[in-house]
Amino acid sequence: MRIALISSLFPPYAIGGAEQVAAQLALAIRKLGHHVEVISTGRKTEQDAWEGIRVWRIAPWNLYWSFDKEEQRPCGLARAAWHAVDLWNPTTLGPLRQALESIRPDAVNTHNIDGLSPLVWSEARKRTAALVHTLHDHHLLCPRATMRRAGGELCERLCPACRVYAGYHRRFQKHVRILAAPARAIAETHRLAGWSEPEIRIIPNAVNAAAIDHNDAAEGPLRVLFLSRLVREKGCETLLAALSMFRDGACEFHIAGRGEYEPQFRRAALSMPNVSWHGFVEGRAKDALLAKADVFLQLSECRENAPLALIEARCHGLYLVGSDIGGIPELIEGRAAGRLIPPGNPRALGEALREIAIEKPAIRAARAGRLQRGRSYGMREMAELYLHAFHSLLG
Repeated sequence: MRIALISSLFPPYAIGGAEQVAAQLALAIRKLGHHVEVISTGRKTEQDAWEGIRVWRIAPWNLYWSFDKEEQRPCGLARAAWHAVDLWNPTTLGPLRQALESIRPDAVNTHNIDGLSPLVWSEARKRTAALVHTLHDHHLLCPRATMRRAGGELCERLCPACRVYAGYHRRFQKHVRILAAPARAIAETHRLAGWSEPEIRIIPNAVNAAAIDHNDAAEGPLRVLFLSRLVREKGCETLLAALSMFRDGACEFHIAGRGEYEPQFRRAALSMPNVSWHGFVEGRAKDALLAKADVFLQLSECRENAPLALIEARCHGLYLVGSDIGGIPELIEGRAAGRLIPPGNPRALGEALREIAIEKPAIRAARAGRLQRGRSYGMREMAELYLHAFHSLLG
């Protein structure tokens, strides 16, 4: 089967989990014997390759490239103008058509389409009936993709501006045959927002976790890992407030990531002997932190879908503490796997960690069982579910 995978960003230009899922899915499908090519955005229209996969980069006309906004965040007016242009951006059509005509796909899987505009769906459906869109966040409903106001408050329903924005995207849903949702929560949010035409299938996200030696030491303080983008919606304020409750050393905190809260965590590490700052980590450095940790924190204060960091921690058998919001509860099933706490509640976090510290011997002893359960579903299984979806649409 020839498959076109379309993603707003694609490695080496990646910001979050959506690009990682798209990239690993492309590799997994290719490993199963299928031909995969990728269409993404870039600073200029060109072709290159990633891990032997051809990548068609399209540079649509707009105020900035979405990857660059991480380095220098545009003002609110510029972001609003960018999204307005992106709703209908005909400058994508020529390069998009050229790529699709060359690939001749049997199936198309779109991921985040920011920068390519919803036109990508109508063009894809001209070439195949097998069009599957993967939901990574709420970008079809909310320009911020988080359903949070500028001040950080969660939106219980779509605001007037988002209703217009979401309604526009909904007009293109007739082209999409299947919405692949990694979590039931995000599937339900889109169904309630009017996405009723495509079939919705739950296809959980997966990771290929490295085989590493885990630290099974029975002694020492509870080792707690926070590995995240260091931005407000990931619960940085909550963790910073909770750190002051553990000056007695009952817990050892390891902080890793990058973002606007780096200075605060650096200062905490300098002033508290039980807090370690690791900066941005990947590869073996990340594996080492996962191997040594007992507990993983997912403190999101927005409606997370299926966070890859949490999935990876689960695959390494860590005990999970996560916010009771979005798709996170679907990944922490029962007290044997972890604890759920209210989002944005430092006291609840502190109390949960105190209880876990008391149960530390049992938590450590049960790691092997958690690891086995966490590794029962991987990228191969995820890729097979996508291939089944494509085949079901082709008849």
